[in-house]
Amino acid sequence: MNAQHFKELINTVCKTVNLPKYKIVDLIGVDHVTVNKWEREGLPVRIKPYVMSVLRKVIFEK
Repeated sequence: MNAQHFKELINTVCKTVNLPKYKIVDLIGVDHVTVNKWEREGLPVRIKPYVMSVLRKVIFEK
């Protein structure tokens, strides 16, 4: 997933569930530096299924 799509996805999830970005990052289970790197360079293919499943879980729990 490229950087722009990942950044838009994180921001959309934050707005949808009304949580700040750092809470979403904590739910994903990575540090903030890693997410900032993903926003600049894109989400690695090998971690994408896990991140997408966590974001789906966050959205559907709210």
